Amino acid sequence: MASPTRTYDLVIIGAGTAGLTAATAARTLGARVALIEGRRTGGECTWTGCIPSKTLLAVAHRAHAARHDGQVGLSSAPVSVDFAAVMRHVRSTIERIYHEESPDALRRQDIDVFEAFTTFRDPHHVTLSDGRVLGGRRFLICTGAETIIPEAFRDLPCLTNESLFALDALPGHLVIVGGGPVGAEMAQAFARLGSQVTLVEAGQQLLPRDDAEAAALVAETFRAEGITVRLGQAAVRGESTPDGMILTLADGSAVTGTHVLLALGKRPHVDRLGLSAAGVHTQDGRLVLDAHMRTSQRHILAAGDVTGGPQFTHYAGWQAFQTVRSALLPFSAKATRAVVPWTTFTEPEVAQAGMTERAARERFGASAQVTRLPMSRADRAMTEGRPEGFMKLIHRPDGRLLGATLVGIHASEMINDWVRVLEKNGRVWDAASAMRVYPSMGTANVILATEQIQAQLNAGLLGRALRGLARFTLR
Repeated sequence: MASPTRTYDLVIIGAGTAGLTAATAARTLGARVALIEGRRTGGECTWTGCIPSKTLLAVAHRAHAARHDGQVGLSSAPVSVDFAAVMRHVRSTIERIYHEESPDALRRQDIDVFEAFTTFRDPHHVTLSDGRVLGGRRFLICTGAETIIPEAFRDLPCLTNESLFALDALPGHLVIVGGGPVGAEMAQAFARLGSQVTLVEAGQQLLPRDDAEAAALVAETFRAEGITVRLGQAAVRGESTPDGMILTLADGSAVTGTHVLLALGKRPHVDRLGLSAAGVHTQDGRLVLDAHMRTSQRHILAAGDVTGGPQFTHYAGWQAFQTVRSALLPFSAKATRAVVPWTTFTEPEVAQAGMTERAARERFGASAQVTRLPMSRADRAMTEGRPEGFMKLIHRPDGRLLGATLVGIHASEMINDWVRVLEKNGRVWDAASAMRVYPSMGTANVILATEQIQAQLNAGLLGRALRGLARFTLR
């Protein structure tokens, strides 16, 4: 075996969110760090995920708002979308963020960056695609996940999130297969920018993991904006034509589009790592991991989307920090958590933390209670002219919080109050005790909490006792 170029305290494979977070955390602890990335540092979030998609959504929102200026007494010329210019703006945003996570920027933090692919040579060495060999006392696999492309579509010119943002011409008719967060967000973005859009989802509701009421409201909004939503219909095969593609659905009907975007989720990306040479066990293409994200080789850990857990940037970053603690410090840190919030950044936004109403009913039956208010009760939503949506808390009769679903403007910010309560296994009134600035959306959480507290006091012994005490005091 060739001698290793250098032996590191921690070798990190993959420089997406998890890898970048881990590298910075490890350097803070004084470790010698090697960061290996065969494509581009920044990973999916920077290049083909969060950053380009949210930038495109922001532009689409501005176009949509401009078309409706007349409703608030403003007037403007008809909106014209220069899609090539829009995409230049998207790529410019990517580049500005990438500047802070480029190889040169990372090297300035004393992180050794290797721009190469790699495979394990044995449990303590990896071979880079340029032939160099690196040794490591600890390893962290952060290779992310790869797009699921069904066999029937592998030879067809379908778009994925990895190719979507390379477009310079607006699709005439974009057919999106998959109604999860990616499919839903891109459906609304491209429709508002001027594409005809058809969204095909095999399940019976849009956003299958989300609250059913929230998903129904988003589907209703989409249809009102001219998006064709086909639920309960899987796309079973496709055919390329000179003008685009024809998809055949499960019921035998066909959908024709100029472009097809596959948004069917992702699977852990582990195939080319040479894990067997390292003695790392896998099962059904997934790493076998414990609660600390250790593999069958305790010095080799994993973090982020490659673990097969929730695929969110915020979760990947948190998990990377936890695994660095386990790798470099004498005590292990648990790297999974029960409460992982998420938001789909459609308009209205859909934010979820903890159990949905359906999940809570299935587990707790009638003892799962719901407190619900329309988003129009939030004064800030009214002043913004965006009262669509609702706020929903799922809780036990004593106010113990089980979950929260928020649908509407700034739901992604509001959900954070409820995440803190859920993490502490707290009660609804825990969110009502802090003062919020008025008229921020945070005050809507206080109103929602107060609604539940009042109902609980009206129905319980504590409320009767407090009312009795008040009558006694006022004598």
